[in-house]
Formats: sequence, structure tokens, C-alpha cells
Amino acid sequence: MFSPLLALLIAGILTLTHGNTEWLLLALPSGRRLGILWRSLAMSAGAAVIDVALGVLIACACWGWSRRFAWLRWLPLALIALPPYIHALAWNDVVQQLSFRLGTLRPPGELLSVWVMAMSLLPVGIGLALISLESVARPLVDAALTSRDDQAVFWRVALPLAAPLLAAGGGLIFLLNLLDYSVPSLFGVNVYALEIFAEFSSSNQPVRALLLSFPLLLIAFGVLFAGQTFLRRVAQLPLRGVSPWSAPPQWRGGFSFFQKAALVVWGLQGLVPLVVLVKLTDSGGGWLAALQSAGSEFVFSFSVAGAAALLSLPLGWLAMEELNRRARINRLAGWLFLLPVAIPAPLIGIGLVTLWNHPIFDRFYASAAMPVLAALARFAPMAALVLLAQNQQVDTLLLDAARVFQARDGQTAWRVRLPLLSPGLLASASLIFALTLGELGATLIVVPPGQPTLTLRIYNYLHYGASDVVAGLCLAILLLTLAGGAFSVYFMAAWSRRVASLEQR
Repeated sequence: MFSPLLALLIAGILTLTHGNTEWLLLALPSGRRLGILWRSLAMSAGAAVIDVALGVLIACACWGWSRRFAWLRWLPLALIALPPYIHALAWNDVVQQLSFRLGTLRPPGELLSVWVMAMSLLPVGIGLALISLESVARPLVDAALTSRDDQAVFWRVALPLAAPLLAAGGGLIFLLNLLDYSVPSLFGVNVYALEIFAEFSSSNQPVRALLLSFPLLLIAFGVLFAGQTFLRRVAQLPLRGVSPWSAPPQWRGGFSFFQKAALVVWGLQGLVPLVVLVKLTDSGGGWLAALQSAGSEFVFSFSVAGAAALLSLPLGWLAMEELNRRARINRLAGWLFLLPVAIPAPLIGIGLVTLWNHPIFDRFYASAAMPVLAALARFAPMAALVLLAQNQQVDTLLLDAARVFQARDGQTAWRVRLPLLSPGLLASASLIFALTLGELGATLIVVPPGQPTLTLRIYNYLHYGASDVVAGLCLAILLLTLAGGAFSVYFMAAWSRRVASLEQR
């Protein structure tokens, strides 16, 4: 996971010791670059605030549902599989139609980018809000309800207790937006992550790109170091996925209105891409030919995403086992564990080029292994985090009882522990698959010649304005990813209910 950054650091030390010390000025943003950095920070923070606020409102609204439909609150997780460019295409068409019909000016690209970034990661915001708020101990809420109503208890007890985890979740969303440039670039907005890619493209000097990325790395590492304590608490709390309220809470006034508005936004987040893509697909006939001609890209993209998902499981499992052996993990260890998540996507690709672009590795460098390595370097720590969270929910008494009655060594691991961890394994694989399928920043640099991924093909089409072709490709991805995401969510919900019923017996 650290090999791309280590390769760049070694190359940087060798280059600077042989001269070119004037390149160090690239690490100090000034003038135009300083403005781009501030813009990137403001846009990423705005998208994170929107996602956290909507996530809290939607989580509160879900508590009023009956227990029979309570599993639907995890349905937004299926929408994580939608790549950001699908949201960009859909909302761009909506804005164009509204501007034309109302006769208004088109909103600036910065605002559109913030909204699309928020919509693409809204499922993450909802999931993290549910985890944060449902980790509040029910006895504390019950005690507070003896003297205050539901809404007052929420503001004065539940929300303050969940605030550290919500802040950590917002920090994660902030990092994911800050370190990627795909959505802003589609709206013609220059961000700092794009500057890194542009510098490497123009100079072909990995060290210059590394020095230019220093401010972004410093900010990302600082955010990660500040929030990693709370992220570890998410993984270590014995979450059961239940509301902290014994009975559905009663909301009043404006708070209830904002919850309904948030539910509408949640519905639009899923419906707008589907409706717009169906409309654009019907508007032209080029999409069918594009689908037929993109068969190799479909196979290549799904193969890369599948390989990254499968390889992330043993890596995540080993990391989970190592972290689980320690009763307590110090701040430095937790920070190092999540450090690869804070490396900008272009820097991952540039580091892999520096590491593998040598004559002795020609065959490997020109293969599909490079985009798989890029995906693992970016997303494998997330698989370990999901597995660690699932492992903390396993009742150790069940494992102890199984070891007493097992006929041979290892039987408990295969017949008891592995089935109990299977929802986490499926969730990890699904998450890595979805993130890899939509990955652009690092893949654009390391993809082998003549083998573009579907994301690269669509990204190029979007710049040329081939809407019906793009819509056909995006619609196919949307339907496939939604089907896979819905299956994963349904399986995890059904498995959780089965485990709960077995524990009750």
C-alpha cells in the first residue's frame, strides 16, 4: 500500500541531492496555486457538510419506520456503486433543462461540482450517520426521556454523543472529495488534485508532482490524524443496528419538515440518474452501437474491479487480524493504518509509474495488473476497516463454545467464524468493486495502452458531448451496479436477522 509513496520519496531524495533544489518552491503554494488550494478545500468541505446534514436528517426519519421495514434504512448503501460521472451527467442535464425553461443563468461550475460530489457520496453520509447515531446507548436516551421530549433529547443527548463519529465520517467524505478531480474537471473547475496530474503530464517529472502535492498531503494527513481515533471507535463499538429510541420518536415543527425534505433529496439522488439516462438513451440511436463496441471495456473494467475486490479480502483479513490482536491501538498505529487513504489519486498512479516503469518490468507494466495495484493502493485499507467492524460484532462466546466441541483444529474458523464474518466480507468486496469501477485519478495514469477502462471511455465521451452514447453506457453500468448493490444489502440484512434469531434461541 505504501510502495507508490515510498518510490516517490526515494526518487525525490535522489533528485534533490543531485541538484534541482529550486523545485522545493513547488511545495509552497502561492498565487494561482494558493487560490486553487483554497477552492478545493471549500468545495470538499461544502460537500461533506451537505452529506453529514442530510445523513443525520434521513437517519432520524428512518427511526419512525416500523421494524418490518427497518432494513430499508440501509438501502442507500446500494447506491454507493454509482460512479460519480453518472451523477455528473444526470444533474448537468437537469440544470440545463431548468435553466432553459426558466430563462435563468447556469449556476457556476463550483456550485454544480459541490452538489454532484455531495450526491455521489450521499450514501456514505447516510451510512455513517446511521452508524454514529445508532451507536448511542439506549439506556442513556431512555433516562433523558423521563424529563424531556424526543426532540430535546436528540439535540442535547443523542447528537452530542454521536458528534465525534459524525465528525470523523465528515472528515472521510472531505478526504475522498479533496483527493479526486474527476467531478470538478467535468464542470471545467480546476482543483489541486488536477494540478498534480497536469504537472506530471507537462513535465514528466514524478518528483515535481510529489513536491507540488505536499500541501495536499499535509492537509490530508492532518485530517486523518485528527479523526482516526473516532474512526477506530466506529469499528470497536458493539453495534447492533438498532435505534436508540425504544419507541419511534415524535418530531415537531421545522425539524420534521427538514427530515421530509432530506428524504426527497435521497429519492432524487437515486431517481434523477435513472430518469435522465433513460431519457437521453431514447433520444439517439448511437448508444446501442456504443454498447456493442464497448464490450471489451466492460470485460476489462469488471475484471479489474473483480480482481481488486478479491485481492483486497486476504489483505484486509490479515490487517484485521493484526489490529484485532492488540487490545488497544495507539494513535500512530491507527494513523499509519489509514495513511494510504489520504494519498491523492494522481500521486498513486505517478508512484506506480516510478516504481514499475523499468525495462526489467516491461511485461508487468503493460498489463492489467497496474490498475489493479492502483485500486488496492487506494482502497484496500477500507476493506480492512469494514472487516474490523464486522469482527467486533461477533459474539466471542460463540467462538469459545465452538472450540470446545470442534473435532479438529481449524473447524471453528471455517464453520463458525467465517460464516459470521461473511457479511463483512461481502460488504468489503462490494465496496472495493464499486470504488474501483469508478476510479479515474490513478487509473488514467497507469492503464495499459489500448485497454481503456469503461470509466476512461465515458470520461472522454463526456468532454465531447456525446450524450446518447454516454447515457447508454452509463445506463448499463447503473443497472448492473444497482442490481449488485441491492443484492449485497439484502444479503447482509437477511444474514443479520438470521444471526439475531439464532442468538435469541
